Amino acid sequence: MATTGDRLKRAQRLVTVQEQMRKAAEIALAATRARAAEVEADRARLLAALASSDHGPMLLEATARRLRGLATQATAIEAEAAAQAAAVRERGLGQKRAEALAERRTEDHRRESDKRDDLERLDGLAARLSGQRGRPDASLP
Repeated sequence: MATTGDRLKRAQRLVTVQEQMRKAAEIALAATRARAAEVEADRARLLAALASSDHGPMLLEATARRLRGLATQATAIEAEAAAQAAAVRERGLGQKRAEALAERRTEDHRRESDKRDDLERLDGLAARLSGQRGRPDASLP
């Protein structure tokens, strides 16, 4: 049977793991958002180059293909970012649940410690009282 101290340590480890998982999910989301920004910057540069070029009409078909590719990429990255944002939310909720569990375990551990201390005090008092009963001049408190 696990003691409250063991359960408290496990709950604290769980909090640490949940926090690390949340941070990893946030880092992945930030990287995905950076990739989305790069795709958008590529699209903007391509459109700017097309608008400023004297050869614009000749490059129109190639530019259109590249823009379609960038749009497809952007859509995939947006979907990935949405999934990662949901994962970050879920990791955050998992961390909150783990923190709540750790708080409950801490309170359980404190209550059990207080209970042990109270029982030790009662045992000490009972020992003193039983020792005083053996003396004829002792009075009860």
